[in-house]
Amino acid sequence: MSVERLIPLVKSLEKEDIAVLMAVEEGMTSFEYVPLEQVVRLSRLDPQEVEYRLGRLEENRLLRRWIGHYVGYALNYAGYDCLALDALVKRGVVEALGKPLGVGKEADVYDALTPSGERVAVKFHRLGRISFRGVRRVRHYLAWKRHAPWLYRSRVAAEREYRALCLLHPKGISVPRPVGQNRHVVVMGYISGALLAEAIDLPNPRKVLKKVLENVRRAFLDAGVIHADLSEFNIVVDGESVLIIDWPQFVTPTYPSAERLLKRDVKNVINYFKRKHRVVVSLEQALAYVKGERSSLSLRVDRRAGGE
Repeated sequence: MSVERLIPLVKSLEKEDIAVLMAVEEGMTSFEYVPLEQVVRLSRLDPQEVEYRLGRLEENRLLRRWIGHYVGYALNYAGYDCLALDALVKRGVVEALGKPLGVGKEADVYDALTPSGERVAVKFHRLGRISFRGVRRVRHYLAWKRHAPWLYRSRVAAEREYRALCLLHPKGISVPRPVGQNRHVVVMGYISGALLAEAIDLPNPRKVLKKVLENVRRAFLDAGVIHADLSEFNIVVDGESVLIIDWPQFVTPTYPSAERLLKRDVKNVINYFKRKHRVVVSLEQALAYVKGERSSLSLRVDRRAGGE
């Protein structure tokens, strides 16, 4: 279902519809498909009312029915989207959704407006929708003893990303401003610019690289946060400004593999700038700078380096 359709649909749902969706959500902590009698019990509605609402919700493709040795129901992403958006609308965080800003394997990001007319970005985490890459990458923070694994894991990813933004943004680090979060959805300040990987031309690549490494350094030293999956695909550039996005896999310096992950982040970034823009800095120097072991960087442009 198109995400743009969800806000009008959410506003058309009645409290009984929401109660049934929430009952199925709660039941999925114990069942892959929640038995009808459990939906009745958890929703505290009349059985006939529940059956009517389940039919209505299935017709709107917000859940799916399974018929085996019993009849059971499970939320799909559209139903989970509706629950998250219903909560965000009621809290006055989001009023309207617009066009997609980016659609990927593990998340969709949409332009949106708050009730006051502020432009924001709404990110829907969707782990496991297309590939298992994201699950392998973020295995360190996922719990596996749950039913409804994809919905639950996407919720954990959103909670972690929002937590990271709340740690980083108040320190003045160039990340999106956290606005709100519910279930698998994160609302953040509007994101303008282009992914570094897609930027056709950088007026001053040396300055951009310096800003990226400055922010990695400040995240590490001031907020105790390591991105742990940094690359040209989660750095947004707008002129000489940078914004580092996609933080659900972050770790702290006490994490067992923190040193290796920080080194990988730095290596990914400097290798990209060497390859694409011929801006050169040694890994040892860049890593020492990020860790606060040296106070400055020496970046140079080497016409012999990189090139594609």
